[in-house]
Amino acid sequence: MISYAQNFEDVILWRVLKHIENGFYIDIGAWSPDVDSVTKWFYDQGWHGINIEPNPDFYNKYISSRPNDKNIKKAVSSEKGVMDMFFCDNPGLSSLDESVVKQHERLGFGSQKEEVEVTTLNDIFQKYVKVDSSVHFLKIDVEGFEKNVIKGNDWEKNRPWVLVVEATLPMSQEENYIEWEPILLNVGYLLAYADGLNRYYVAKEHGELLEKFKYPPNVFDNFKLFSQLNAEQRADQAERRADQAERRADQAEQRTERADQIVEGMNSLVNALNCELQSIYNSISWKITKPIRIAKRMAKRFWLGFVAWITFKRGSRPRRVILRLLWALKIYIDKSPYLRTKIVNLLNRCPKVKNRLRIIESNISDYYTSSSSEQDNYLGLRAKEIYIKLKAEIDNFRES
Repeated sequence: MISYAQNFEDVILWRVLKHIENGFYIDIGAWSPDVDSVTKWFYDQGWHGINIEPNPDFYNKYISSRPNDKNIKKAVSSEKGVMDMFFCDNPGLSSLDESVVKQHERLGFGSQKEEVEVTTLNDIFQKYVKVDSSVHFLKIDVEGFEKNVIKGNDWEKNRPWVLVVEATLPMSQEENYIEWEPILLNVGYLLAYADGLNRYYVAKEHGELLEKFKYPPNVFDNFKLFSQLNAEQRADQAERRADQAERRADQAEQRTERADQIVEGMNSLVNALNCELQSIYNSISWKITKPIRIAKRMAKRFWLGFVAWITFKRGSRPRRVILRLLWALKIYIDKSPYLRTKIVNLLNRCPKVKNRLRIIESNISDYYTSSSSEQDNYLGLRAKEIYIKLKAEIDNFRES
């Protein structure tokens, strides 16, 4: 069994009534459908009943989680009508008794007053309990308002088998049952058990149940607390996550080992290739052919340089020399207006030559006025290499 109740009330009631299949209960002051619930275990075992809870938040929880129950958003007293209810910051301390809530306020709890609809226990029996049907247990927990609830029932007509009534003042061990217990004793209910918080009563016509109240909850009831179950489940989840993490760590270690093996294999291959390459370098044939390779490289450089000279390839030395000479000539002409005028008059007679010279002048001007990245195209390979190194050193110096 899993016990959800605050003080093992469901353990005692289950011991007494577990022989009943599909039983029926009434819970006045039901509060939460799960936390500290006396009826949660019974509902899970196929029982159903009536939950009376004026707090709208908890009432909505009952609507969603207890579809087989009758859930009523009202308070219960000795008469029907409308009353002020004081809802505390701690919902379990809310009450129709203003004096009780004032004591909670002195302890630092806040409260809010709201009007709620009030019914009676007798009215609940008449509306929601079928004739000749049994209510196997009735729980009353209304924070100091128990007497009013008890007074609002016809106990000769409506007789639950077992009653569970909170018998101490809210948030204390001070007993307050003296003011309402005589009512129950006078209508044929027998005190069966007291657990320090509640008092249990059995209708005299079901006196055979008294024997099962002889002992408090114990190991033979074979129950486990819901909080303990939650702790065990969290521990199991943590253990499963730890196992998963350990498996992932093992997999990562295996992948690392495989990677190490691959790296070791690659290193072996590189070493083998280096050895083979070194053996080639040390071979007689490599040493004999060395002059041929040198001659081939020199021939290639000579040929490329020769082609560049012949074709005036972009970036070749002849092209750069000619461009410098033409640029110097242009500057000289620009400084001599007389010479410039004579040349312009001469070129005006030859339009095609003039247009061609304009194109050449434009190219020369672009070369000397372009950005350094564009001038790189006019540099030789060795010049480019030197230029890149110088530029990198200058940039590093500026950054530092």
